Amino acid sequence: MTDKEMMTLLRKKLDRNMAMYQKEWQQKPASELVELASEIAAAKFVYGELSGGSYSAEYMEYLLRFENPLEVVTDQWISEQTVDFSEELTHALWTLWDKGESESEYTLDPEYAPVSAEEVRITVREFIEAHPNAAYDMMTPGGYVYLTPETAQLLLAGQSVKGNPGSSEFARDVPAEELLDQEICTADFSKGAWRVLSDHNPEPRQEQEPFEQGVTMC
Repeated sequence: MTDKEMMTLLRKKLDRNMAMYQKEWQQKPASELVELASEIAAAKFVYGELSGGSYSAEYMEYLLRFENPLEVVTDQWISEQTVDFSEELTHALWTLWDKGESESEYTLDPEYAPVSAEEVRITVREFIEAHPNAAYDMMTPGGYVYLTPETAQLLLAGQSVKGNPGSSEFARDVPAEELLDQEICTADFSKGAWRVLSDHNPEPRQEQEPFEQGVTMC
């Protein structure tokens, strides 16, 4: 069988598979279609690519073995889209907070009272706890510190980490208590790691007393 013949046969199968899917979708209530939106989009994408694309004879021959090649490829495609975007979303949130430009572009809630600058200060400990699966490339008052996700968790557990003033020749152990209480000045997420500038916390924050004790924060 020639490549052209295989592609023609594959397209007929794909057309039949898609027609079957469309018939099933038309019979489902709107609420269920909403839940299937990502699967429907994936099936349409795969159908369009396979029907209009030019793929190797090995791929076409393999897919022809299946009664429903559209289902086979769609399921594989969906399985490979399960990427954890949590750190990317965290970066998006951090950028919104750090730049503050959206406050002039979107309608603000007139009844909301912003928190004070004191309340939004964040320490290295708090930042790592908020991003447990990230790596960190840090510039601290004592020099450079690089943390993998694993060494970051060891730091939280109280273990020292390696740091240097700019040359690995002068590397030293940085105690957890020295680093964790420092305050985050800037943070930028790029290529899978947070690039952080930290500084000594000039004035340790006082813990707020339980509200029921009637303490007023000023």
